[in-house]
Amino acid sequence: MHFKLMPHRIGALIDGIFAIVMTILVLDIKVPHEIGMLTNFELEQFLSGQFQDIIIYMTVFILLGQIWVSLHNRAHYIRYTDTIHVWLNIIFLMFVALLPFSSALVNKFSGDSVASVFLAGNVLFIGVFGEWSWIYATHNRRLVDDTLSDAQIAAEKRRAVVLPIVSLTAMVVAFIQPHVSSYVLLIAPVIISLTRRKK
Repeated sequence: MHFKLMPHRIGALIDGIFAIVMTILVLDIKVPHEIGMLTNFELEQFLSGQFQDIIIYMTVFILLGQIWVSLHNRAHYIRYTDTIHVWLNIIFLMFVALLPFSSALVNKFSGDSVASVFLAGNVLFIGVFGEWSWIYATHNRRLVDDTLSDAQIAAEKRRAVVLPIVSLTAMVVAFIQPHVSSYVLLIAPVIISLTRRKK
């Protein structure tokens, strides 16, 4: 039996959460109250000290942007929803909403492998539940349009597995080079974008 909540309502919730999370991300980059009193040299020192915070912000923002694009590409094929599908998406969004905290950990504990693993693990769960939602919806065309081909379903499954694989790679790198680990996550949007271009 299909849930009474229509798929476009899930899309509205996803858009709202992503908009809030992508805005909150930048709030972790703090500007000192006395910035107007800084000399040029002090301002340069301040900006150089914020370099990693800005890079982490950009990394996570781009990652979220790619995830959002992928979700909307899939949304075109979703015709129905049910209780399990709704809850898979809610848990997925729970991990999305955790990203500002995870990225803040990396900023506050720069070079700490535990913080880097936490961020990569957060992204891993986003990838896993995103993939699980698509697999569930497309199994025997449970919730998707009947015109959706097997090739299209398989192609989206391959794209969905990219994020978990890249996240696991970032977790391994975190134990060797924690400073580099977070940037490994950028590989995911690059690969996914390239596969979409080849369609």
